[in-house]
Amino acid sequence: MIEVGTRTRANQLHIAPPATRQAQSFTRDIGMSKLASGSFTFGGGQVSGANGSFPAFVAGDLVVAEGTNRNDGYFTVTGADSVNQAFLTLSPAPNAEGPIAATVRTA
Repeated sequence: MIEVGTRTRANQLHIAPPATRQAQSFTRDIGMSKLASGSFTFGGGQVSGANGSFPAFVAGDLVVAEGTNRNDGYFTVTGADSVNQAFLTLSPAPNAEGPIAATVRTA
């Protein structure tokens, strides 16, 4: 084994992705199965939008907020509006912002 400084190898092993992944479109993403885009307001521990904005999201989902000024990042859904599907309760609580055009999707 060659040792150079703190490395045990100078190169990384190349592991090819599974064949099923290579055959799919480059725009396909697992996180696109639950996707909400629109005008959202962040604050008070929630992200809210128009009725029907979050129909597929459930408590326990890991979501990514994108396109915001202060809230881009990962959140865990701790509650969802099951009646109007208009808001998600998030942890950690997002910063107050909006309304702003943004995307919320599963990670």
